[in-house]
Parts: sequence; C-alpha cells; structure tokens
Amino acid sequence: MTDKKVIIPAAKIVPEELQKLGKLPGIIYPVNQKITFDYLYEEYKEHCSSMDIICFEKADKVQRRLKNYLGEKVNIKVLPELRDLGHTIYFALKDVVDTVIINFADTIVLDNVAEIEGDAFFCQEDYMSDTWTYFDEKDGRIVRIYDKEPVKEEVRKKLFVGVFQFTDATCFRKCLESAFKQDSLKISTFYYALQEYSKIHPMRPVLTNSWFDIGHEDKYYNSKLEVRAREFNHITIDKNRGILKKTSDDKDKFIGEIKWYLKLPADVEYVRPRIFDYSTSYVNPYVSMEYYAYHTVHELFLYGDLTLQQWIDIFNRIRFVCDDFKRYTVQDANIRQALEEMYLTKTLQRFEKMKKDERFLAFFESTITVNGKKYQPLEKIIVALETTIPEMLYDVDTFNIIHGDLCFANIMVDSNFSFIKVIDPRGKFGTYDIYGDFRYELAKLFHSVDGKYDFIIKDLFDLDYNIETSCINYRIQDRKREFNLYKVFLDTFAAEIGNDLRKVELIEALLFLSMIPLHGESIRHQMVMLGTGLEILNRVVNIQVEGEE
Repeated sequence: MTDKKVIIPAAKIVPEELQKLGKLPGIIYPVNQKITFDYLYEEYKEHCSSMDIICFEKADKVQRRLKNYLGEKVNIKVLPELRDLGHTIYFALKDVVDTVIINFADTIVLDNVAEIEGDAFFCQEDYMSDTWTYFDEKDGRIVRIYDKEPVKEEVRKKLFVGVFQFTDATCFRKCLESAFKQDSLKISTFYYALQEYSKIHPMRPVLTNSWFDIGHEDKYYNSKLEVRAREFNHITIDKNRGILKKTSDDKDKFIGEIKWYLKLPADVEYVRPRIFDYSTSYVNPYVSMEYYAYHTVHELFLYGDLTLQQWIDIFNRIRFVCDDFKRYTVQDANIRQALEEMYLTKTLQRFEKMKKDERFLAFFESTITVNGKKYQPLEKIIVALETTIPEMLYDVDTFNIIHGDLCFANIMVDSNFSFIKVIDPRGKFGTYDIYGDFRYELAKLFHSVDGKYDFIIKDLFDLDYNIETSCINYRIQDRKREFNLYKVFLDTFAAEIGNDLRKVELIEALLFLSMIPLHGESIRHQMVMLGTGLEILNRVVNIQVEGEE
C-alpha cells in the first residue's frame, strides 16, 4: 500500500461511434462482461491510498453503476462545469501534494505505472494520425507535442496512451495554471502543462504493449479481443486470423459442447461460430472457431443503456432462433426419463449436496424468511417438489433442438443488433444431446431477465442474512429504465410461452435452487440465489407458512 492517489478523469461520454450501447462515460463502458473501472480498480487497489473519479456527463449513471465500490478508497467527484481535460485534472488536484497517477477513463494498461519509480508515463509507437497525441522527447523532457494533428506523410512517433505518474502534484497544478493563462494554445492545456512539468521534473516514457483503448471504435474491439484472451487461461486467440481456440478441464461437458456444435443441422448452423478444427478425444479436446468481438446480452443487460426498440430487436432475434430450432423434433420413449432426470433427480441431488454444508442446516429445518415473508423449511419444500414436478413438468412428449444454457452470457449480438450467435451450449439434456425441453430454454432466459442471475453473479445486490435464523433480506441493484424489460420480454415471447408461464417459472425456480451448491465460492451469491429461487417458486406452489400473506 502506498499513499499515491489515482485520478481518473471521466467527465465525458464515449464518442458517437461507441454510443450504440448508450451514452455512457468510458469509466462504465462494458469490456468483456465487466466495465472499464473493474479493471482499473484491480490494477490500483494495492498501490494507492485513494481513487478519485471525476465526472460530469451522466455522473448519476456512474454513481449508480459504481455504488458497490464507493467508500473509503473510491470517490466520485462531480465537476461544477465541463471544460477541457486540463481543467478537469486541475479540479481533481486540489489539495493533492504527493505522488499522483492520472489514468484516462477510457484507458486500460495492464502494466502498472505505480510500480515505476519517479515521474513517468506510458507510451506506444505508431504511425502518426489525427486520432492520438504524439510527442518528441529528449532526456525526459518533452520537446514537442503533436496533438491530434493531421498528417501528410507516414511517420512513426511515440504517442501518449493516457497513464501518467507525477511525483509533485503541486508543481503539475502550477503548470496547469500556467497553461490556462496562455493565449491561442495549439495543444490542449493538459499536454501544455505536461510539457512544462517535464522541464522541471524529467519524465520517463515507458513503452507498453499492454494498452487497451476503450475510447475509439477500432481500438475498442481490438482491446476486447486482447483482454478476453488474457482473462481466460483456456482460450487463445489468433488475432491475425480471428480464430479462438478453446480447451477445458471439464472434459465431459466440453466434449458435449463440441458435439452440439457439430451435430446442428446445416440450416441452423448460422447460429453458432464457424468451426475450423476440433478434437473430441478425451486426452486433449479442443475447438478452434471464428472469434467475434460482439457484446453478450449479459453485458448489454448489466452495463448497456439500450433503447426499448433495441431490446425488442434483440429479443426478436433470440425468439427467431428458438422458433427455428423447433423445426427439428424428436419423439420417443426416453423423454419422460430425461424430464425426471433434469427436473427432479438433479434437484434432489443438489439439495443433498446443500445438506452437507452446515451453513444451510437451519434452512432445511426451520422456517425461512426472505424479504420479510416466511416460507416452509427446505425439507418440506422438497416434499412439495416431489409431487409438483411430476404433475407439472412431465407432460411433454416432444423435444426440439435446444441450446441448453441459453442465459444472456452465452448469447452474442452484433453491433447493429441484427443477428446473434450462441456459444457454450449445454450439449446434454438427460440422455439427449442437441434435443431437449423447450421450456428449459425459456427458463434459462427467464432466470436472466426475471430472476436477475446476471446481477447476482456480478455482486450487484444488497444483502443481509443470518444463517442461524435462516433469514435473508436482499435487493437486486437493478438498472433504471424507462420501460419494464421483463414485460417487453414476455410480450415478445408471448406465443412461445403460451399457457406455460407457471411451468417455465417452476423450472426457473429449480435452476436457482439447484445452482446453490455449485456457487460455494460465495455464500453471498448462494443466499441471494436461495432467496430468489424461493420467491419464484412461491408464484407456482404455495410454500408460504400458513397465516402469512
């Protein structure tokens, strides 16, 4: 831990070409199932005393989105008025005297400037263009700055990537004051001050190959690709060919996934990435497929700011795929057994697993309180399910092609919201591979849009719980929208849901209840999943304690 302060100027929203996801400041823009700030926080949390995010445009959105971070270390400061970058930094530097790191809100550098001694900044080398700010430097002094100047010939120069470390914040503030006094500056006040500062405190330019730029469309999609490749140790990406190679430790599940891709009929293959190479050998299974820098619906749901029409378009794309899959059906004697295995047997097995965790003992034996309502103990709920599941869910005699894990994280949408690709299929429904119960497909969508699974796994909730009194109080930190997204979903899928809403909700409740033992990494996730599962189940089966409303 050091006493360095990190300042993140985040006063403006992203440029127009990136506004398809909404008018969002770069600090909360989605990058591979996270937002920019998630990466910056991970990078600096051990190296700084505080992080100040300086906002203006859509400051309320930043405050809502970063609510869980705010506290002793992370602060949001709102500018009194929007001026240029120099004035934003000047405002942020008030009362700062020691070392300060300035990290632009649309810049992720995985090398850590805090680990560098003295005055320094990250840079990269590229052919000059009017997109970036380039510089000439000699012995730590910046002798010339080319601030987004139009260029006539091809010249390679070093450019600022957007991360700077100043050991003398007071001095840099004075340099900014000097910049504000200049008449007709050809460069931004920030870069003028930087140049002046380097005359007093020579600055070390540090070349980085780990720069990810979120502020320009061309770089943004490349950055998504690079960051994704670094985050998943089972994924490698060939940038030049746009090919993603995936391996997995869970070989049975993974081989099922590969086989699902391969067994799809030719006229529905459009929904999956193109497969270039694969092996279903148990020794070393892998699949090489086309890589898409699309957003997942999970990202758009949590972090995007989409219009009503955009959501209608997305849901219609998903609906089309679901309906297209329905053209392929199977009817045989094993369907009943598969339904029992997926809905009853699996649920009971997962409850048995939960029972072995002593933290859940009270929930099996005592009345459970969720958000003030009292529900039966899990032992009694299990008895109810043993009757309800066969009564409500064994009435299907036809399966069709299903993805099997059609949650929002496994659905990718192109940047115009005109078509989707699905990834990470389940590949198994009982003894079936690509076929299964269509209601299960719907329930997976429901558990995102209704049960808010995506918010839960990203810790976007408030929670109080007591395992001794089996009491859970939780609230999902849902997005503020001018429309009811769940209703939009129900309206779009009205024909597909038909009269099966309660059956789909029952499957959705079972999904939440049966996933609890799989999330042992977080008791908080488990508590919210339990609370959610019981509340949804209660819509279908009355599991409330008698006398309770």
